Amino acid sequence: MINYLYILASLSLFHTALGAVAAAPGPQNGTDTTAVHLVNRNVFGERVVSLNVTNKEQFAIQLPESDDTDIDTSKTFGHSPRVWYSHGNTTNGQETLAQDFFSTSATSKEGGKNGAGFVQLAGCINLGKAPQLNPSDKGGFYHDTPGDQAEDLQRSRCEGYTHFVECVQPRNRQFILRCCNDKEDCPTPSGSQKCSDVLSGSYGTCSEART
Repeated sequence: MINYLYILASLSLFHTALGAVAAAPGPQNGTDTTAVHLVNRNVFGERVVSLNVTNKEQFAIQLPESDDTDIDTSKTFGHSPRVWYSHGNTTNGQETLAQDFFSTSATSKEGGKNGAGFVQLAGCINLGKAPQLNPSDKGGFYHDTPGDQAEDLQRSRCEGYTHFVECVQPRNRQFILRCCNDKEDCPTPSGSQKCSDVLSGSYGTCSEART
């Protein structure tokens, strides 16, 4: 006779263990000063972004999966953003950006509003090296907060930090990825606000794209 109770108990233990591994958040105590957490794969369906505050050439960011796609479109049903890896990312991710994806960029580490600390990568997008983006798109953002256009985005996180926000605005060429431990340090732009209006950083001079 098949022991159904044993089978059900085994399945329950398997799903519990799988959920614990997939939900593992990584270091969140703010002790990491360099954020050297570069990953080259999705973990159980998660999309993991990252940056190295001591080396601006090492990062992993979210962008549309297909060419010439608006940021908001990439978050709707039937579409999905993908993690893309920098040319200088030694983990050799499957999807690699052009070496000069940014015309200018800079990383920084700040104390944050309540001292929890955050790290960020900001810069100007070189649209000639970013086929994933629609140059006329006003842009949008990816983040880890529930309630966005796609439930799927809740499976995204920044390695080593509790929260993140990534603002991508092709038309004005601004980009920033900020990873933080205090949600107050990761606000999201709205309406006609530029990334730099809400998330201060060393973007450089980002001239608006001609469309």
